[in-house]
Amino acid sequence: MLGGLFRGAILIIVTMNSALAAELMQKDNEYDNYNNSNYNVKQQPVLCVGENSSISQLQGEGKRSPFVNNTTAFDTKPYSKKKHYRSDKVFTVQGVVTKVKLGRDAGFFMQQTTATTLSLASTGIFVSTDNIANIKRESRVCVSGFVVEHYGMTRLQPTAGVKILANAVRLTPTNIMVATADADFSQTLERYEGMKVRLVNSLDMRVTKPLHYIRRWQRYTIVLSHQQINLHPNTTALPGSIDADQQALANKQRRLYLQLDSGDSLTSGLEHMRVNDRVSGIVGVIAFSYGEFRLLVDNALSQAQFIHMSDRQILPPRSDNYLRIASFNVLNYFNSAAGGGINPLMQNRGAKTVFELGKQEVQLRDTIVALDADFIGLMEMENNGFGKQSAIRRLLGLVNDAITNPSKHYAFIQPDKSDLHQGRFLGSGAITVAGFYRPTKLQLVNTRVIQLPVQRSRLGNAYHRPALTATFIRIDDDREHDWENSKQGNGKHNSGEYREKRLTISVNHLKSKGSKCFEDKQRATMLKKLKRNSSKDKPSLRAWQQVKHQSDRQGHCAQFRATAATVLAQALASEPVDKPNGTIILGDLNSYPQEDPLLVLTDHDPAGSGYYKIDHSEYNYLGETLLTPPLKPVAGFGYHDPFMNQAYDSWTYSFNALGRLDYILLSPDLVSSIVTKKVWHINAAESHLLNSRKVLNASRSRDNNRAVLANMTDITPVFSSSDHEPLFIELK
Repeated sequence: MLGGLFRGAILIIVTMNSALAAELMQKDNEYDNYNNSNYNVKQQPVLCVGENSSISQLQGEGKRSPFVNNTTAFDTKPYSKKKHYRSDKVFTVQGVVTKVKLGRDAGFFMQQTTATTLSLASTGIFVSTDNIANIKRESRVCVSGFVVEHYGMTRLQPTAGVKILANAVRLTPTNIMVATADADFSQTLERYEGMKVRLVNSLDMRVTKPLHYIRRWQRYTIVLSHQQINLHPNTTALPGSIDADQQALANKQRRLYLQLDSGDSLTSGLEHMRVNDRVSGIVGVIAFSYGEFRLLVDNALSQAQFIHMSDRQILPPRSDNYLRIASFNVLNYFNSAAGGGINPLMQNRGAKTVFELGKQEVQLRDTIVALDADFIGLMEMENNGFGKQSAIRRLLGLVNDAITNPSKHYAFIQPDKSDLHQGRFLGSGAITVAGFYRPTKLQLVNTRVIQLPVQRSRLGNAYHRPALTATFIRIDDDREHDWENSKQGNGKHNSGEYREKRLTISVNHLKSKGSKCFEDKQRATMLKKLKRNSSKDKPSLRAWQQVKHQSDRQGHCAQFRATAATVLAQALASEPVDKPNGTIILGDLNSYPQEDPLLVLTDHDPAGSGYYKIDHSEYNYLGETLLTPPLKPVAGFGYHDPFMNQAYDSWTYSFNALGRLDYILLSPDLVSSIVTKKVWHINAAESHLLNSRKVLNASRSRDNNRAVLANMTDITPVFSSSDHEPLFIELK
């Protein structure tokens, strides 16, 4: 009725003022498309028998439906942890199907097309049912059922078959807009739960983790955050502190998962995406599961939807006046596919085919050449010795073949046979660390393998890779001249006695956060016991829930890594001090900047840290020797982290939040020599899947692998060469 009056008024005004008429027509369309829904008031009314509510009324304006209480539940088992509460009565609503969800937790999303007076309520809802054979998108349906709160998401549980009505309707997606009443972005998303929506540019959604595949859910996913990228809480705050908890909460409140139905078909229009890209124009349905809001995307993504706020960078030519030191995790470089030697565990964690290995080698080679470092520490190299069939010798040859200037060629650090496992391997694992250096810049004096703790207990073993440690004499034109003078003059020259400037560099890869160590297994055993007792009574349930959610977010093996950091620093402190020395610890320490291993290596003060205590692990062995008694907290060893105050730019790894796991730590006597520091954002900033897909697609159309690699014109090989960012410093 009201729409008809508007149209009549517009016809009268057209002859008077076409501009004003157009404005009124727009208002008319806004009314007819309330909440951006394409509801045509002219279509014939449809009959939804027993309709007694609207979807927005069922959703309400809070986090829970106003019709769901805590007394009516699905599960009647006392104190069950899987209890889902529902309404006391059955509601009948109608709406339009916006998405059908197949497989696990099947059902469909529906959305009302009529106006609502509840401005902060969602007009969409998920209907949980396996009976979806005849349900199609854009169908108008009538549903009767209980309102249910299912792990934080409001949904309908049908009590009868879904009735399909006439007159299918295509809904225009609703633009997500932040309201002044929203305390945070999660409240904004709550208002759109179950609705078909669009991300608009003014929303300022940023990529925190580019496209990746989650094996557990078999889904391709992109992690977005509102207005800024998310940093891991232990980047700037002590683990378990109030500040860290607040950062974690803020991350969660800003976060939105983009969940794609498949891979190639939905990203075929994407050249590349990067961390901090601003995202807009993507359409999907808002869902909530496992504690997170998710946008279930249907349509293909395109490059136009990703605006690069931090674009790709190519390193400029460097000055040879300084010494460049770099660290790079190469993401499981194994040469088994090309006939490489075996490793102690006889595993292949890397490329499975010659083609895959060729692609990886091109990217690693070009990255190392572009870094142009005088020393580069490498992690996740296959631990298959140092002979002709070794990964380290193969990669070194590829790199040197790509460098035309012989003075810039590399050599690799090779420990004494007595320091190697079985006289051949650096450590007993499948992967190890390595070091490339330029003999024209660094004269190798000695090599030392520092054995880091191995944890042995009745609950299993854990280990770190040994620390490959080398001492060099720095070489440059002035010092070469001084060195010659010192030899001719029995160690004397015009400026006095010649003193070598030595530099010790230790390459490390500490135990990961993934698999458990002794302390984690102990805790898991305790949790299982509490969980078994949790259904007995409310106090037992609360005890289990309280302990279950206690976490300082350091992941597994934090105490074991702290012990390794202490052993490493103590071993380096025992280096001869008869000549001036500077020491660098670099590598993948598998710890964020404020976590225990970094506190041990840098500035931890047990006396002044108040509540915060660093614990070491138990059952630690060095070789066959048990560390008795277990190590105690000590003051930090004083190494300097030059990237400490660059939290939003110095991240090297992307999980659900960004953080730094890779380091170049300097002894105090080197701090004044720093002239350059940089994290090169080429890997964690990119989607490894997108670049891998492009090369795989190319390989299907050509038989010759070399031809494929030669024609990779749409990919700059250094990007997505690993999952960690390389970083470097320069010293005077």
